[in-house]
Amino acid sequence: MRISYDFDDTLTTEKGQQMALNDIKNGNDVLILTARQESDNEEVFKVADKLGIPHSKVHFTNGKDKWSFVIRLKIDKHIDNNQEQIDKINKLTSAEGVLF
Repeated sequence: MRISYDFDDTLTTEKGQQMALNDIKNGNDVLILTARQESDNEEVFKVADKLGIPHSKVHFTNGKDKWSFVIRLKIDKHIDNNQEQIDKINKLTSAEGVLF
């Protein structure tokens, strides 16, 4: 399964990092999908490195909605703390949006 995680208030938490590590351990393909600007990447890449997620699997939407990235990246499940983004993903894609 291809699973993406939001960064702020999701992967910045111990719970979110543990969830991502468990998904990786279970053989899932884990990505980071963040609304941050690509130029604001230092903290994101630091957590990606800690979790063993390659920088090529870190995607910045630069403030755009995530649903189109979920489609383009063929993500099966996206975990996010933003209800609006989850609602759009569940409505506009075949992926499962899960509220963190």
